[in-house]
Amino acid sequence: MKDGIIIQNVSFAYERNHPVLKNISFEIKPGIFLGITGVNGSGKSTFSYLLNGLIPHLIKGKLTGDVSINGISTKSERVAFFAKKVGMVFQNPDFSIFNLTVREEIEFGLKNLKLDNRQARVKKALKAVNMTDYIDRDPQTLSLGEKEKVSLASILALDTDYLVLDEPTAQLDYKSSLELYKILSVLNKQGKTIITIEHDTDFLGEFATQVMILDKGKIEAAGPTRKVLNDKNMLSKLGIKIPKI
Repeated sequence: MKDGIIIQNVSFAYERNHPVLKNISFEIKPGIFLGITGVNGSGKSTFSYLLNGLIPHLIKGKLTGDVSINGISTKSERVAFFAKKVGMVFQNPDFSIFNLTVREEIEFGLKNLKLDNRQARVKKALKAVNMTDYIDRDPQTLSLGEKEKVSLASILALDTDYLVLDEPTAQLDYKSSLELYKILSVLNKQGKTIITIEHDTDFLGEFATQVMILDKGKIEAAGPTRKVLNDKNMLSKLGIKIPKI
């Protein structure tokens, strides 16, 4: 069994004859911090849905090719199986937070997946995002940055090998965004594989170890962060922000 996420010759269309991803092949090796960027409509979010079985099980469309996680095809198991391996933090925390306290919010996924040591998992996850004192707070009284960290803690409590975040800074101010990326960097150094969909290439330039650029459903470039993001001509041509690195 080979560790990592392997995408082989994958194409996907929500509707017939309108492919969003076009014959993509890529390997996400364990332990990297991968940043995925591209303009709106390039296929970034759709790509992220491949990584935990949402495609093909919950998001319908035409899928060709194969995605495997640690050697297991996403076609062969249900989403709940991959939820223990790949944690997904969606773009807007307001759409995923609905419990009365932070503790209950983090426990929700643990109960659904029938995981044990819940109290210890909750405390460890909140410590990782510097929110130990918020355990009994009502999540709806928190700022967007704090809600984002609660969403991340909910996934950290599951102790997945991979963390996927879809545009985690889209609704955050700079200070909250920087704090979030510093947390992700620490988690990466502790062994978590981090995958972020991100428009702001300054954050990718500072924190990601690898970068992938999607354009019109295809991989335009991928490799070490500095090598990819230093190609200013390509970034300008694709309409991607040139980072300060």
